[in-house]
Amino acid sequence: MPRQPETSGALVPIAAIEKETGLTKEVVRKWETRYGFPCPDRDENGDRLYPAEQVDQLRMIRRLIGAGLRPGKVVGLDMKTLERMVWESSPSMSSQPTEFSQQVLDTVLQHDIPRLKDLFKQQWARDGLTDFIGKTLSELTLFVGEAWLRGDIRMFEEHIYTEAVLDVLHDAIRTVSGSSGWPRVLMSTAPGEIHTIGLLMAEAMLSMEGASCIRLGAQIPMAELVAAINACQVDIVGLSFSIAYPARNATQFLNTLRSRIEPPTEIWVGGLGVTRLKPMAGVRYLDDLDDVAPALNAWRSEHKPQTPVSYAETRPSRIA
Repeated sequence: MPRQPETSGALVPIAAIEKETGLTKEVVRKWETRYGFPCPDRDENGDRLYPAEQVDQLRMIRRLIGAGLRPGKVVGLDMKTLERMVWESSPSMSSQPTEFSQQVLDTVLQHDIPRLKDLFKQQWARDGLTDFIGKTLSELTLFVGEAWLRGDIRMFEEHIYTEAVLDVLHDAIRTVSGSSGWPRVLMSTAPGEIHTIGLLMAEAMLSMEGASCIRLGAQIPMAELVAAINACQVDIVGLSFSIAYPARNATQFLNTLRSRIEPPTEIWVGGLGVTRLKPMAGVRYLDDLDDVAPALNAWRSEHKPQTPVSYAETRPSRIA
């Protein structure tokens, strides 16, 4: 069984609840109204402050919803029940970690950031970049996330891991990126989606397959995203949704985006949150990083130019 998470007793402000739990503040406030949980205190200005114990419960609830349970079944349950349910719903938690995963976790707990980055680079050299990103790093990120949810590591330690992964992904992208690749893919996340590891992993895989990626970063407003798509004349918009992002918000965002951009521009969506979305016309869901190469090959077969030409010549003009 998992050990009890350590709590400092500190109160967490509403502005920090998303970073602490992976749940948006809008969702947390909705649960407060609908289910009577969480039950925040208030500061002198009337702003919500969440006890550490309730923050731990919200983390567990997020994990269970990610496993497919509905909020009404888990919101408000006591910590002991939530821990048991999380443990039972996650087979990988009961299995033995790989030697590399345990090395990484131990290094995170030692707060040895240079050593952590060295471990990543050594494993990258052993696996090759494709397997390192598509398999090793994907499994490792889930393993570390589960350790955080169990309380085996603290929030700042999970952030140490995340920042080290982001650094190594940036190095990988610089290694394989080119300026004249095809197709041209614009990478971003929707407003409220703060998680970017999955987006960078997808960018690295796309770059290795010869695509040219334009990274906008996280939480780009709809109007700015549409403006960038038109200005950069991209072929594909790549978006990532984490398991913590509300499925209803993701569906609404994708529907609106699809209606505001021209049909030739495709929308590709990946991330753990994709598993909760229904099929949508004009949107391609990539359930796994292994889907990137086949999707690119299929796209190129459909858009293959008859003769070798420059990128500007292969892209249909938007000016009619």
